[in-house]
Amino acid sequence: MLIPYLISLLIAQGEGFLALGLLCLAIPIIWFIIAIMLCIWVYRDAESRGMSGALWLIIVLITGLLGLVIYLIVRKDKTQAKAPPPPP
Repeated sequence: MLIPYLISLLIAQGEGFLALGLLCLAIPIIWFIIAIMLCIWVYRDAESRGMSGALWLIIVLITGLLGLVIYLIVRKDKTQAKAPPPPP
């Protein structure tokens, strides 16, 4: 009676460890995907504001969220497109 109970307990713990292991693998993968998307956004936003997108991409890649905060503080305002001159 005790042995089947212990075997079932070990199997249940093994499934818990498997789920925990999968979760431990999923979190870094999700974080990596978010970081790549964030870098792409920073690059495009910096380029649209007339700043060096490649430089800010590298800064955010190296420093992570700290680089993003710095970028959001120092970024320039978007330049408005000038209206075309009226026809003569």
